Amino acid sequence: MAGGQIMSLQALTELGTESAIVSGMDPSFMGLDFRRDFVHVTRSIPCHALPDIYLARFAAEDEGRTEEPTERRIREERDRGRVPKSQDLTNAIILLGAVIALYIAGGYMVNQCMQLFHKFLGAGAFNQTEFRAEDVKSFVGALFFEIFKICIPLFAISLFMGVVGNIVQVGAMFTVQPLFMPERLIPDFKRIIPGRRNLYMMLKTFVLVGIIGFAAYLVITDDFIPMLKSSGMDLRQATVLFAHSAFKLLIVCAIVLLALAIPDYFYERYEYLESLKMDVSEVKRERKEDYGDPLIRQRQRERYFQLSRQRNMLKEVPTADVVITNPTHYAVALLYDPTLVGGPKLIAKGQDSIAFEIRRIARENDIPIEENPEVARAIFRTVEVGREIPENLYRAVSLIFAKLDKFRTKVRA
Repeated sequence: MAGGQIMSLQALTELGTESAIVSGMDPSFMGLDFRRDFVHVTRSIPCHALPDIYLARFAAEDEGRTEEPTERRIREERDRGRVPKSQDLTNAIILLGAVIALYIAGGYMVNQCMQLFHKFLGAGAFNQTEFRAEDVKSFVGALFFEIFKICIPLFAISLFMGVVGNIVQVGAMFTVQPLFMPERLIPDFKRIIPGRRNLYMMLKTFVLVGIIGFAAYLVITDDFIPMLKSSGMDLRQATVLFAHSAFKLLIVCAIVLLALAIPDYFYERYEYLESLKMDVSEVKRERKEDYGDPLIRQRQRERYFQLSRQRNMLKEVPTADVVITNPTHYAVALLYDPTLVGGPKLIAKGQDSIAFEIRRIARENDIPIEENPEVARAIFRTVEVGREIPENLYRAVSLIFAKLDKFRTKVRA
């Protein structure tokens, strides 16, 4: 609100100053600073009387990126490894897989832990008084192997769920192109500038920490008294008690993280599409590169329709009664039915190569060809295909038809 009002005052001030200059007045006439007095007057206007201008609303338009990203742009960014993905959703699925692994293999892991304690911390583990380098290596190797056996179910299921979490969001994708993009190593200082995305991330973190902290408080409060009594339990009972509390806390955390990650995915997708928006010139350039120059495509379409009309026209030539030629440059094909009202109809016409095709088809179908340059040129220039010839050409065309044996036979019939 305040930013919009300040911009409104500045705009009004500049408008007033420009108006004074255009009208020929000196802004500082009679010893007064016009700009200062105008600002003083505008400040006396009530705030509700000034229009609100929200500059953030026009940020994308100011950059010129108003067009939705094309399929080509999205495909190129995907090839570069840039896809809409929520890391929180992946983490939530991994945590959910870890909880499932603990539920399935919890007993196995507890038993293995107890055997590990007995093996390395039991009374028999300290019988040896001297340790050489080989003994230390053997001890450390055995320890890590036992720990690996304990954690292998958890690692395997977590790795599988991590792959599933990424495939669910972006599909099956593998690319090594990001490894050859050194610009990704350049620090992006926009991440530390307050903005919509940074404010969203901060708010999301606060909400997540608050909800998980509250859930942890409820879980620990519920098990607080049994935890205090764990000092009188043996190691196995205490381990089961704390493992049960940790398991409940992990379930709550996984559910909360998954619930918050689903809207986060849609927000990440929205931000991704916003960052890929294009200006009009980029869209035109992509269309030109993909489909060619629009003017050329229009000429190609016109040429295609023209060729299609010519093919359809040439198919009608075998039904003609006579073909009148120039004799070489023009050719027109006429059809006349004496039993119908009206004059002869033009069913095909052409010039040069098309005229040659009309004459060729006429010879192949034994259609009479008459040479009359004046009539051929007149019909070609004044009559459209499918229309009847004008009355002023009736006499000239009737003389041509009168020479045809086929036409005389048709008239007698």
